[in-house]
This record gives sequence, structure tokens and C-alpha cells, in this order.
Amino acid sequence: MIRDTSLGELIAFVSVARLGSFALAADELLVTQSALSKRIKKLESSIGAPLLDRTTRSVSVSTLGREFLPKAKRIIEDYDRSLNDMSELVKVRKGVVTLSCNMTLSDTLLPEIIERFKTFHPDIRVKVHEDSSPQALERVLSGQSEIAFGTLGKPHPDLEFEQLIDDPFVIACHKSHPLASSTSTTWEDVKNQHFILLRPESSTRKLLQSHLGTHYDVLSNDIQVGHFHSQLSLVARGIGIAATPSLIRLSRRDLDIAIIPISEPTISRKLGIVTYKGRALSPAAEELRRVAASVMQSADG
Repeated sequence: MIRDTSLGELIAFVSVARLGSFALAADELLVTQSALSKRIKKLESSIGAPLLDRTTRSVSVSTLGREFLPKAKRIIEDYDRSLNDMSELVKVRKGVVTLSCNMTLSDTLLPEIIERFKTFHPDIRVKVHEDSSPQALERVLSGQSEIAFGTLGKPHPDLEFEQLIDDPFVIACHKSHPLASSTSTTWEDVKNQHFILLRPESSTRKLLQSHLGTHYDVLSNDIQVGHFHSQLSLVARGIGIAATPSLIRLSRRDLDIAIIPISEPTISRKLGIVTYKGRALSPAAEELRRVAASVMQSADG
């Protein structure tokens, strides 16, 4: 049957057809003429007709063989190309890596991660999904993304989390605000301040609520927004203050905002790299993971 045909048989046929000689083809392929003849006969048996016309003095391609020859060459070329492509993938020279990234890291460290990665691997294509951390994890679980940058939240049996950043919450206020000159503050000290809060469905807001309990309940909530950018833009107008992860400061250095550490309690998010447990990363994704870990560790320091 055709599906039983080996690549070696196709190579044998193409070599004999090109050289017009069993002896020359056998020398080129480093096999005996007997072995070469067996390969050709097996191929002809699979196809069901002779591909070569043989006489005691010469060998030539049959009518059917002339029709089959370009197809055989194309199969060999496709095979060689596939092997070369795989070699390039292993050497991290070609390919595609798909990642998911939460909005905080997308706005802050991701540009540096991609820049470093592309400097050394310009031909690797990178596809980024900007998501919330829960959405990023779902993409890894579903196989849509090989790797995710964000928070893990609760441990998951199928996910591996490499923590790289401990991102404490801070108070952001306008530089003219009375708090701006403080070296630190506490949640008790700021409970009467006018806060700009994230919406209730925000995972960041839920994290604060879980740690602060009744302290969070007394914070003003007449302004709620859906994203850190909106929150900081309002802070920069002097409309109120905000409790944000420290890393957010990197995304809006253009704003007249002061950052004050806050404690009692100290609350932080754990950021890092999430992968599917037990599933090997592609060489490109593994290299991206290495670059991302280096950038995140530097930011945490």
C-alpha cells in the first residue's frame, strides 16, 4: 500500500532517475546495488506499476515514473524543509510564542520583556493577549497561551507559578496633597480621605477587601473606575487618592503623583510566570520565560 512507502524508497527512485544508473545511485547513497534494487521494487509494488524501464545496458524512467517523479521530489523537499524548520525552532530562530499578560504587567514590564526578547530573536513572532489575571490563567489552561504573566491567586492543581515580584500596595496622591510629604502612612490614617476605587468585580479590589475587612468598608466610594489608568488620571487631577499596587507607578511617570508606602497591614500582590504543570514549553516560550524572569527579578529588586 502507498502508506507503507518509506522516504528511503522515494530517495532511491529519485536518485536512479537523476543519475540513470543503479551503480552510481548506490555509490551516492552508500548502499549496495542489491539493497537499492530492493527499495525500488518495494516502491513499485506499493504503487502497482513499474517506475523504471530496465535493460541489461541501461535504466530509464517509465511513462508512469515520469509522472510520479515530480511528486516524489516534492515529498522529499517537504520533508527536508520540515526537518529544517524543526531545527530552527529548537535553536529558537523561528516560530511563534503566544502569551497572556495581566494589565499591570502589560502597562509596565512587558515592553521591556518583548524588547529584550526580540533583540536576540528577531524572527520569533510574539502574540500577546492582554487580560485580567483570571483570564490569563484560563488561556493557559485551555492551551490558547503557552505562558502567562500575572498573579495566580488560589493555587491550581494544573498550574505552575514562579513568583518573581512582591508588589505592595501604596497610596497614590497628587503632589500637592497633604499626604505627599509623608514617608509612610497607615490604613487607619487614611480612612477619612476621599478614595477613588476600582469597581467591585476587580480582583485587585477583592484582594484589598479580603485583607482590610471593615477598614475597606469605611473608604469613600462615590467614584469607581474600571482600570488603574483612569484611577491615576483622576488622582493626578487632585480629585482624590487611590490605593494601588506599587508597580503601577511605572506606567504613569508623566503624572504629578506622589507614592506613599502604607502599612498596618502591609498588603501585596504576588506576580510571576504561570505555566501548565507538566507540559514542556516550546524552545521559544522557554526563552521568553527566561527573559521575563530576568526583567521581573530586576523590577522586584
